[in-house]
Amino acid sequence: MFKKTLLLSSALALIAATSPAMAADQMSMDEIQAQLQQLASQVQSLSKVVEQQNKTIKKQATELEKQKHVSAESIANIQPSAGGLSDVKISMKPSPKIESADGKYSFQPFGRVHLDSTQIHDDKFDHANNSNFRRARLGFKGNLGEDFKYKSEIDFAGEAVAFKEVTLTYTGLENADIKVGHQKPAFGMEQNTSSNYLLFTERSAPTNAFTRDEEIGINVLAGGSNWSLGAGVFNEDGGNAGTGEDEDVTFDVRGSVNVLGLAGNNVGDNVLHLGAGYSHRKPTGTVRFRARPGTGDGARQIDTGSFGAVDNVGVYNAELAAVAGPLSFQGEYFMTDVNRSGGSMDAEFDGYYAQAGWLITGESRPYKGKTGNFSRVKPKSPFSLKEGGWGAWEVLARYDNTDLNDVSAGITGGEMDTTSVGVNWHLTDHIRLMANVIDVDTNSNAATAANDDPTVYNVRAQWDF
Repeated sequence: MFKKTLLLSSALALIAATSPAMAADQMSMDEIQAQLQQLASQVQSLSKVVEQQNKTIKKQATELEKQKHVSAESIANIQPSAGGLSDVKISMKPSPKIESADGKYSFQPFGRVHLDSTQIHDDKFDHANNSNFRRARLGFKGNLGEDFKYKSEIDFAGEAVAFKEVTLTYTGLENADIKVGHQKPAFGMEQNTSSNYLLFTERSAPTNAFTRDEEIGINVLAGGSNWSLGAGVFNEDGGNAGTGEDEDVTFDVRGSVNVLGLAGNNVGDNVLHLGAGYSHRKPTGTVRFRARPGTGDGARQIDTGSFGAVDNVGVYNAELAAVAGPLSFQGEYFMTDVNRSGGSMDAEFDGYYAQAGWLITGESRPYKGKTGNFSRVKPKSPFSLKEGGWGAWEVLARYDNTDLNDVSAGITGGEMDTTSVGVNWHLTDHIRLMANVIDVDTNSNAATAANDDPTVYNVRAQWDF
């Protein structure tokens, strides 16, 4: 209304300014009134234009204000137009994960770092003290279509490069996966438990002596909530240098059950695990068994050395594990038959370990029936000085024996007993500090020195994502 009045006043002022001229021309009142009506009509038209422009400006201001408050989350959820890029979802726990809207394709980096320091109180042999990265791994995993998963993991520890798990897995079967590539054979409970979830810094000596790390092969892995079964055929590891000869071929099988679960007697986190495995190995060259006393590198305390004339090797394994609230137990027995030709005597070796842990802060060690392995401990109260959380604390003990002597076959690799104690501090789900003390007892056939009985002190800072 104000704008209309202003325009009309301006028009009247203009008429007043020109009135002398009009008077001079002796305009009639009718002519003046006609011009005023014409000016009023023009003012009304201009007023409508101004009003429409004001509405347009107001609408633009509102749109600009809305744009200022668009969040990053809203931007991420904007749907692209047809024919544009595929929809994606992004999450971060504990590392970035990018996947298609239907979940059929995804990409996620992951890794682990185990930083160790080892000090050894020597006895007969001068063992080296050291601090190093026991593991420094980086990898990628995800979905590669509706029924396929991929995983590629490389270890950079020791400033070298080594393949770990590099696999393609078909998941289209109801209760089984088919995995091809570089992977661990299905043999041994401790060996098939991730190093991120081990009770001690290192696997036991018999596990080191009688199981194998990743090999190239194909594995069929089946399982349910309280059982697991795996079988596969394998060659040699991906980093094995070509020798111009045929490579070894092995067949491995492992099965396990959670007795309490199958019987329907699960009480909270309680578990009673029984497992067994067999590894049939057809070597094309020499064979060797050896082990360290709870260290990641350095001299092997017991070692058969390489010996030939071997037709095949059979390794038998029995597993027993249990969880009762914060208490856990795990043990395995290994027996190895070496069948030889050319008049050489067959050989037998064996070993076992038993270990227990107590989570004194009340957590329970998680168990996965589908794989027959233990998994990640998650503190009830993660470490935080601000919130007053102190993580999860665990005390542990282990005894193991590994016998690589067979005098009748002419092989004296040595016998070793170790007694270990330790403590684990799980600060968060993905950060852990560990400390172990290992008392070593070897016999007169020890590979390093006769009756060499050092004491090993290990500490580790571990984190993964």
